Amino acid sequence: MKISCVQFDATRASHMDPFAYCASMIEEAAKEEPDVIVLPEKWNVFGPPETHRDQADEGGERTRKLLSKAAKEYAVNIVGGSVAERRDGAVYNTAHVFDRKGEEVAVYDKVHLYQDGIERDYYAAGNEIGLFELDGVPCGVVICYDMNFPEWLRCYGLSGVDVLFVPAAWPSKWMRHLELVQCSRALENQCYLACAGFCKSNGDGTYRSGGTAIVGPHAEFLVKADHAPGVYTAEVSREFLKKAREWQHFLKDRREDLYRRFGF
Repeated sequence: MKISCVQFDATRASHMDPFAYCASMIEEAAKEEPDVIVLPEKWNVFGPPETHRDQADEGGERTRKLLSKAAKEYAVNIVGGSVAERRDGAVYNTAHVFDRKGEEVAVYDKVHLYQDGIERDYYAAGNEIGLFELDGVPCGVVICYDMNFPEWLRCYGLSGVDVLFVPAAWPSKWMRHLELVQCSRALENQCYLACAGFCKSNGDGTYRSGGTAIVGPHAEFLVKADHAPGVYTAEVSREFLKKAREWQHFLKDRREDLYRRFGF
């Protein structure tokens, strides 16, 4: 499976129609002829979180239309990052996943909301796991801050995912933290992890933030972005994953009797 993670330029996206910018970046990624295109977190809203309700996509309709059309046009699977989405009187941080035929195969609402005054005061949390298949490969999706909760991602590992997709928008001062989390979650759950992030212009031709990466089951970076916008692509191998799981048995060797006894 060939995966292209797209690192968006938040500065550029915020100064134009984000849906038009998203479409242009999908088109750019499609030139790599990947099996899957992965987009970053909340690419349709910018500015303080109290303004997100007004910017949010009602029912995810515009998002679905864009992603379905692009998936069908380029015959590619799309993990559509996430968008702020108004639904049932609340705002959710929602990921939509489409297959090559343009059919929606998964919808996932971010489960762990980031801090009071940022997400927790303005968004509703999801309560369901994001599992699906792409081209017969068992996959999952979580969103950004969800990665900080190993017990949640362990649920994906125990469900047998081969590839875990992560739309993200990580703060620039915590890039080292992000690298550690990406590697740890892939290693612990013996899967590939593909994360797409945002970068921001410093106004002088340089950028900060980013965090886009594809990590293997031995906690090795297959591709790791710099701070610039662009498309970052790598191949993942189910045969290599099988060998990694034969070498390390983290999931098989768990002691559930002790975990439950001591409160996990």
